[in-house]
Amino acid sequence: MARVPSLFVVSTEGYAGKTAVCLGLALKMREKGYKVGYFRPIGLEMIRTPNGKPIDEDAILMNEVLELKLPQETIVPLTLRSRFLEECSKVEPKIYLERIERAYAKASEGKDILIIEGLNRVEDCTFMELSAPILAKKFESKVLIVSRAATDTVVDLILRDKKCIQAEGAPCIGTILNYVPRQILEKVKEIAVSILEKHNVKVWGVIPEDVRLTAPTVREIHEKLGGEILVREDKLDNLIEDFLVGAMTAESSLKYFRRTVNKAVITGGDRADLALAALETSMSVLILTGNLYPSVKVLVRAEEQGVPVLLVPYDTYTTVQYLSKIAGRIKPRDTKKIELTKQFIETYVNWEGILKTVLPNL
Repeated sequence: MARVPSLFVVSTEGYAGKTAVCLGLALKMREKGYKVGYFRPIGLEMIRTPNGKPIDEDAILMNEVLELKLPQETIVPLTLRSRFLEECSKVEPKIYLERIERAYAKASEGKDILIIEGLNRVEDCTFMELSAPILAKKFESKVLIVSRAATDTVVDLILRDKKCIQAEGAPCIGTILNYVPRQILEKVKEIAVSILEKHNVKVWGVIPEDVRLTAPTVREIHEKLGGEILVREDKLDNLIEDFLVGAMTAESSLKYFRRTVNKAVITGGDRADLALAALETSMSVLILTGNLYPSVKVLVRAEEQGVPVLLVPYDTYTTVQYLSKIAGRIKPRDTKKIELTKQFIETYVNWEGILKTVLPNL
């Protein structure tokens, strides 16, 4: 079957910002007048419907923002649960491939260009013969690697993945270095980019880290932990840049709480002294554990300071464990984050060069 020109976006690891890059590129291409589609052959279960159906939230985001109006099973025909080996081992890979091919035909119909998003790593689903390089070869896609450039290992990870992609006969057009900490930004531009280009890896952009995209909101924390918002429900879009646990004496806490701004402070609901000390500093949310309602003084001060108070049923340790697994995701309602993805692509990435590589007849 004839293939629509496509860009297969992969990443060297999870949380590299691959979906944000896909979204920003799609919005810029659409702004240029192209009919842009989105397809995720294999997705990951992030939430479940009441009847137990696994849902990939990133696919929902792209479907809604790009106004594709396609069924979930067309955007992402195969969604893996966290424990997928047993289920997938019972099905012949060709059955999954046929399902993916049917969905691809619908997702690409009438499009000038299709953005295809891979899983967390290039080699994922190799055992099913459905890894990103294998599918990219089948869809005749150009492959773009997105990597979180926070450490020096980024160079080796990209070169490893390039070899993996080319070994399957798919063309790797280069990389975008994403979420680069600002303190090493110049080093990455001067050294990492130079090494990659010496190894014939085109670097299309270097995007600095920005907490406005990566930090979770109070709303996301509430959705993950559950519990009850006691005051300032109007402040659930506050960004959380750091988490601090209050478990010391009140006398020593103020200096500790002043270390960071836009933070979440986690402490027991019976520690009014710590809660009040925290509320004297810049913070995004006060999380009270153990289902212990705080004193009226705490709620009044939080209301005055504009800080939401979240009461959760877990102990402090369990709450911290849950929070450690939360990463900020872009939701369809996050208009500011969505606009930022487009701005970052426009500012830091040679997106027109990528477009010309995928559509050489421009």
